[in-house]
Amino acid sequence: MALPQLNTARYETTVPSTGQTITYRPYLVKEEKILMLAMESEDQKQIVNATKSMITSCVFDELDVNKLAMFDIESIFLALRSKSVGETVGLKVKCTSCEKQNDVTVDFNDVKVDVDSAQRDVRITDTVGITMRYPSFDDISGIKEGEEESIDTAFSLITNCIESIYDENGVYTPQTEGPTAIKNFVESLNSTQFQELSVFFQNMPTLTHKIEFNCTGCTAHNETELKGLQSFFI
Repeated sequence: MALPQLNTARYETTVPSTGQTITYRPYLVKEEKILMLAMESEDQKQIVNATKSMITSCVFDELDVNKLAMFDIESIFLALRSKSVGETVGLKVKCTSCEKQNDVTVDFNDVKVDVDSAQRDVRITDTVGITMRYPSFDDISGIKEGEEESIDTAFSLITNCIESIYDENGVYTPQTEGPTAIKNFVESLNSTQFQELSVFFQNMPTLTHKIEFNCTGCTAHNETELKGLQSFFI
């Protein structure tokens, strides 16, 4: 006699960077187990691969996870987690006055990615500008462990994320000009211009949520902003 088949509910969410609506199901125990084992290992590559595998398994629509921006991955995973485990999470947040840990509940429905305020065009002179793309899952996962902060890594990431360069005469892309020409262009920038490109990465969209609470110890009013997926599971 066959065991009963469980019906899985379907939900929708939006990919922040593209506006695409995707349909997904909650993740299963077997999928959660793989993620938990990866997190226990504290191996970033295992965690990244487990997250990628989970999203691929749970999303019904055609979706190239490797090409998604990291904040897309964060947003989709948060949606999966909210429908699989619960739509709220309890956090311990330290008071800025007395440092007492306070219990704070966050509703995942209130957590957003603000893509509208992001600026992908970087002007480096009055006539020359660069349009950047957000680093993809592939870009980030390809960074070797221990080299996250190296100059070579920063240079490669910036170069790879140039979507186009433009001036009053036209638009130039890596596809039309070739990677060597783009690399040489970036190397021709002065320090201030290169820093402008670095700022783009510092100001990229991410999951954000403002929380407010009155400390249970000293009654001081606290306001803080959670940023990035890891902030919601501390």
